[in-house]
Amino acid sequence: MSAYIKINMPITDTECLLKALSELGFDEEIIEVHENPVKLVGYEGSLRNETANIVVRKKHVGTASNDIGFKKTNLGYKFIVSDYDRRKYGSNWQRSLSSKYEKHYESKMLRIKEEERKRIAEEKRRLREEQRDTIVEKAKKKGYAVTEKHEGNTIRLALVKRKY
Repeated sequence: MSAYIKINMPITDTECLLKALSELGFDEEIIEVHENPVKLVGYEGSLRNETANIVVRKKHVGTASNDIGFKKTNLGYKFIVSDYDRRKYGSNWQRSLSSKYEKHYESKMLRIKEEERKRIAEEKRRLREEQRDTIVEKAKKKGYAVTEKHEGNTIRLALVKRKY
């Protein structure tokens, strides 16, 4: 029975971790994701004391292998691998995983930033329209004729009231 080794990794985002694992050959269909950690299974099929939230079962890891897993902590995920499987999933594999994770994480952060930029722009547009509608409504109630001219993001309103 191989001892499990627990390695802290600077990985905090589940979605990006799953994409990185997929790039390394673990399709998302074979990766188990659990809200609460589950026990890992050793190469003989016995339940181990080690638990993980993200698990790749031993049949997908290799012959005579153990489950590998990632346990969520307050600081990120902890990679859990047996001493036996560390030969294949050692420091080179971990660097590759970290590199792929970083690529997905940066892409996600850029996507979120762009979505936020669009949300703010839409909110500003909506606010300008509300302000314009309020001004036009009040002006018309007071007897003004309103003409409007758009110049980029600026709306120019001309209020004209003729008295005879």
